[in-house]
Formats: sequence, C-alpha cells, structure tokens
Amino acid sequence: MKKSKKLRVFEAFSGIGAQKAALEILKNEIGLNYEIVATSDWFINAIECYDAIHYDGEPPIKLTSYEEELEYLQHYTFSKDSVKPYDISKMTKENLAYLYQSHIRTKNLGSILDIESKDIPNFDLLTYSFPCQDLSTGGKTKGMKKGSGTRSGLLWEIEKILKGLKEEGRLPEYLLMENVKAIMADSNSADLKEWLDFLSGLGYSNENCMILDASKFGVPQDRQRAFIISHLGEPVNISEDKLRHNFNYRFSDFVHSAQGNPRFQREYDAAQLNRTDSREKMWKINGREWSENLVVHTITCNMDRSNTSVMFKYNGPKGHSYRLLTIREAFKLMGFSDEQYEKAAKLQLSYRQMNKLIGNSIVVNVLVEIFRFLFADKYSEDGGNNE
Repeated sequence: MKKSKKLRVFEAFSGIGAQKAALEILKNEIGLNYEIVATSDWFINAIECYDAIHYDGEPPIKLTSYEEELEYLQHYTFSKDSVKPYDISKMTKENLAYLYQSHIRTKNLGSILDIESKDIPNFDLLTYSFPCQDLSTGGKTKGMKKGSGTRSGLLWEIEKILKGLKEEGRLPEYLLMENVKAIMADSNSADLKEWLDFLSGLGYSNENCMILDASKFGVPQDRQRAFIISHLGEPVNISEDKLRHNFNYRFSDFVHSAQGNPRFQREYDAAQLNRTDSREKMWKINGREWSENLVVHTITCNMDRSNTSVMFKYNGPKGHSYRLLTIREAFKLMGFSDEQYEKAAKLQLSYRQMNKLIGNSIVVNVLVEIFRFLFADKYSEDGGNNE
C-alpha cells in the first residue's frame, strides 16, 4: 500500500473544530492522512471546547507556574464573549491553566488580527469561516467591506496573511471559504467580487459558489451555507452534483428519549421554556409535531427567538409548555457525535454558551463530502474510492 502525502491544514476562525471533525471521519473511513498545523480563534469558550472535543484523552501539557502561564498567554488577545478583548489576568489560576493547555494543544495562533504569515507553519489547505453577523439583515447588513471594521470585515485579515505567504513563496494550494448564503446577496456582491479578484491575482482559480443544504448530506436540518473553493493553478471543477448525498436518515437518529434516563431528562429540562405570550407566538411560527421525516430549520446561536430551529410541546418542571432542542440534539444535527458532545459537556458551560458555540459551527457532514471530493485520491491510503 502506497503511503499518501500529508494534508496540512490551517483552520482560521476555527471555532470548535468542525473541519477537524470532518477530516477525522475521513481518516477513519479512507485513511486520509492529515495534520492540523495551526488554528486561530480568540474566543476562550471555543478554544477550550475545541480542545475538549478533539484532544480529550491526549497527554496533558506540562504546566509551569501561574506567572509563567500568564506571561505566555498575554502575548495573545482573548475574548470572553467573542466580541471584545478580555483581561485574562482576571481568571482564576485553575481556569488560566486550562486555557494555557487548550491554547497549546489546539496549536492556536490567537486572534486573526495578530497573526502574520511568518507565524504559520507550511500548510496545504486554509479554511476560513469568518464571522457572518454583518452579512445578513440580522446584523443590519453592515457588510464586509475592506476597512469597515465590521466583524465580517475580518475577512480582509486573510488578505494580509496571503500576501505575506505570496512573498515567502509558500501559498497554500487550497482555500475553503464557508459563510451564510447572504454573502451572495446584492448588498455584498461588490465586496465578494473584490475578494475573489484578489485571489485570482494571486493565481487562484475560484470555483462557483455552492449553496449546500445540510439536509441533503445526512442530517435533518435545512441549514444552507455558501462554500467557495479556490485552487492555486487549474480549477478543481467541484460542484454540488459531484458530491455524495445522503438522505438515508430518520429524525429519531438524532434525538434521545428521556424516559428512564435521568441524564437525558436533565437535558430536556434545561431546554424547557416558560409558557409566555411571546413563546406562544414562537410556537405558532416554529412549533413542530414529532415525525420521523421532520427536518428542522437552521440551528442558530440563540435558539430562543422567533427564528429558532424547532420547538416541541413538553411537560416538565415548568409545567405544560415547550422545549427547544437540547444541546446534545443540536450537536448531532450539526454532525457531531454523542461522544463529542459528552466531551464538550465536561466544560459545564450553560445552555446559552453551548448554543452559541454549536450555532456558529459548520455541519460536519457537508465538510466530509467536500473534503472527500478534493482530497480522497491525493491524501488517502486507499485512494478514497472516490467515484
């Protein structure tokens, strides 16, 4: 059996590591040979959740003293809410030590604002799922214009990095952009064209944008997201019709009965809502009766609002009212496993904190099929059987 090359990956805006989760599935399925050489995120919860999901059980990082750990971490910018910087000297010694370990094990280079090309090891694939908040009406369409200072404008930090890599003669071969489909809206078209023109100027062939619906890839969630692949040199000719689809699933594959299981019962109770006038209105918009062919709406960062993914009738501690998806269910509907959820749950974050992390992620199943098309033949031990 021939030994494959190794796909080296830099996950910018890495979140909880959906890209790594997808690559690991392909490693187990077809022997995909890959390595995450670096990640970038400044959100403490995301960094620690990435570590919990992907490195739980790995040898722990040898801790030093509190003072040395603090000095090391103060070279980076962190955020407690993913919006503004946070002074990590306010953290307890225990919490700082956990961040120190998570930061090192995830090979985190810190905030994208602080990264220069020279900081990044050689790599073949850049994934950049930059913040989406300002691209849609929910974010008041502030946009991603270069120099705008918006969160979505962080896209242009990737320009800085790629320019540096160009000068160093080590541009990555593949780029994968993921974002909300509103990136294709008229209000964003000029900025997107400017970005793609920049990539073309570096020598990249930009594929047509694919709007991929997760419900076609093995999960009952109608999440639609935009994906653009750029390849250094010739086009790779990727399109949705060339990706493997999977409709062989039932809604019950993604939920757990709370009957007789105290753990699942607690999760149901944590997702229960008070019965108020506003929740009654939400039920009329998003309420669902159970069925095996149910497909939920897009899981957001805050499911407790009018465009929540789904509500069910539920009789719990708050009486007869409604419940949202449990966080376990949300994880599974984003393509993560029960085991990965259990690892993340060890962080003991609140429902809302976990909801924010999973709502900002990418459906793993979709990434699996994109990566299978791009890399199965080139980086797997058995050629991937990619027919």
